[in-house]
Amino acid sequence: MQRVVMVVCAALLFMPLVLKSRMSKEPPAHTAFAVLPGGRIYVKVSGAVLYPGVYEISANAMADSVIKLAVQQSPLTRPLVAASATRPLLNGSAVSLSGQPDGSLLLAVDQMTVPEKMILGIPLDIGVMSEADFNCLPGIGPVLARRIVVWRHNNGGILTARDLAGIEGIGKVKYKILCKYL
Repeated sequence: MQRVVMVVCAALLFMPLVLKSRMSKEPPAHTAFAVLPGGRIYVKVSGAVLYPGVYEISANAMADSVIKLAVQQSPLTRPLVAASATRPLLNGSAVSLSGQPDGSLLLAVDQMTVPEKMILGIPLDIGVMSEADFNCLPGIGPVLARRIVVWRHNNGGILTARDLAGIEGIGKVKYKILCKYL
């Protein structure tokens, strides 16, 4: 019985090493703006891949290289259909690969949802968040979310973290909690 417990404990200790082994081994692509060598970002991969999930990759990685990491389900019969396949990904990007009726693969690049970004510790951009996105933040309900979006709209579409402190319903305590996500 003790050996079984020891084997289970050892397996649990080595699990993070196995999961991290799926990180990119490809050299980063050259871009116009250099990124520090240690720069890492999180990208969600879904769709027609064998290993969907969230990958920690080099900040210079492109969408097509992330698909290679996640391994396509079927071999490529036609080229990828996407202008965004060769653009560098941003922290919190969501890459989706889907098969088309003509045999080609469509690569779509979007953003992760607000709850996903919050879990991974990716800073949120309150300048583009919707009411539903604000509603996901702790202590923000539908009324306060609407108030924030209206305030942003009335002030030229610009909202900074400091502006949140001046919105009715956001006190000092709630402001400090919200700043952790921005």
